[in-house]
Amino acid sequence: MAKTNVAPTDYNVRSFLYRTLAQDGARFKELGDAAVASDFGCSEDEEVARAKRMAIADLSPLPRVGFKGREAIAWVRSQGVEVTDRNNQAGAQPDGSLVARLADTEVVILSDTAAGSDLSARLEQAWEPAKPPRCFLVPRRHSSAWFRITGEHSGEMFAKICGVDMRLDKFPNGSIAQTSMARMNAIGIRDDIGTTPAFHLVFDSASADYLWGCLKDAIAEFEGAPVGHAALLAL
Repeated sequence: MAKTNVAPTDYNVRSFLYRTLAQDGARFKELGDAAVASDFGCSEDEEVARAKRMAIADLSPLPRVGFKGREAIAWVRSQGVEVTDRNNQAGAQPDGSLVARLADTEVVILSDTAAGSDLSARLEQAWEPAKPPRCFLVPRRHSSAWFRITGEHSGEMFAKICGVDMRLDKFPNGSIAQTSMARMNAIGIRDDIGTTPAFHLVFDSASADYLWGCLKDAIAEFEGAPVGHAALLAL
């Protein structure tokens, strides 16, 4: 049974900004091989309501992986993975994971929110002994932070930090923007949770604390605040 109220330092896999999350009131739980922010001291109902309005969550401890190269997409498809034919589009897999095609030569795989998918691990395990030509592994779990933005005001919030029009009526579900956010490069992927508008942000892990602070400032106008993993699962 997964442990609750754990110390992130007891786990080899933890958020790049776990100290900042703790300062913001986060309580942590075990999720697979990692410690993830479970909540921020509010009831689940309060955090779910916040997530529906405007919120930010950190999913950096969850599994993810990427592949680059001229044959990267062909190799990923050869492993039974569905990859869209269009660049800057993402599609859900049967196990709930998300596959985002960034270019003809690059793809990113994000775990489902519950971290029940083994797709990232399976692909890494298949790639390692084969090392297929013109297909290179990108260790996104160790090099890229991962935030989740949720809520009805998400599109309006992005207008404050990003030049791409990510308003909900202009940026359909599954769309990807590779752009500058708060003066740093990031990948934004719209991936709604049921009826709640939601986005993934994937970016350089060294900027995790910086972007967390920028986003907290940006969502404050909409009465937004951080939420934990439990609220996302409850949406």
